[in-house]
Amino acid sequence: MEGRLASKVAVVTGAATGIGAEIAALYAREGARVVLADIRADAARTTLEAIRAAGGDAIFVPTDVTSGADVRALVDTCVQHYGRLDVMAANAGVLGHMGLPLVDVPDEHFAHVMDVNFLGVVRCFRQAIPALERSGGGSLLATASLAGHRGVPQLAPYSASKAAVIGLVRSLAAELSPRIRVNAVSPGRIATDLATHAAQQLGRAPSSPPGTPGARAVPTGTVRDVAWAYVYLASDEARFVTGQALGVDGGRSTIDG
Repeated sequence: MEGRLASKVAVVTGAATGIGAEIAALYAREGARVVLADIRADAARTTLEAIRAAGGDAIFVPTDVTSGADVRALVDTCVQHYGRLDVMAANAGVLGHMGLPLVDVPDEHFAHVMDVNFLGVVRCFRQAIPALERSGGGSLLATASLAGHRGVPQLAPYSASKAAVIGLVRSLAAELSPRIRVNAVSPGRIATDLATHAAQQLGRAPSSPPGTPGARAVPTGTVRDVAWAYVYLASDEARFVTGQALGVDGGRSTIDG
């Protein structure tokens, strides 16, 4: 299968549903061989079957990104099965409990969100770097968020975890350039089950789909909008792009401040 990612091997975490599933599907469509990683085995296998039915080459490795052993096994399995690794897309994440002021957030909750959203990326990158170097270089990618760039009330654990991802990406880009590129994608409001859950917890109405009256004030994108950014950053078209947190927010960061 030819495409923008032909001959590349990519790992995608959080690949069972939502943004991760769409990243994996587009990677496969663009010619990459894809390793799907997620803690939700049933949903991940459904995504895997869909990719294979469309002609893609993919496998699934059950993975909890809070486990260093799991992440190590994920990368080892990828290299054993496909012989190399070119792209690590560390997308797995959680919102956690929302709508609480910082003074009411339990330590264990804050720690869990950081463990998944930030340290999960650290574990994925740490294990991927030697494999990427053996492949002659490659791309490290992570899902950040608009919330990591701007203040959002009662969202401190999630916002802090995503801001930490952005800082990690910038530091590693300076450390690993030019052989390994390191970038993040920062989605704004995207139509996913996670976004609906967040709106409910924060007591806000879900945004209207793009193109509907009033949608300009709080634009909502699709998982495919985000996944295409991941395709670009993984491709050779982005060979001179590193240390960036690419906003995919429909201009929301400029429209409503």
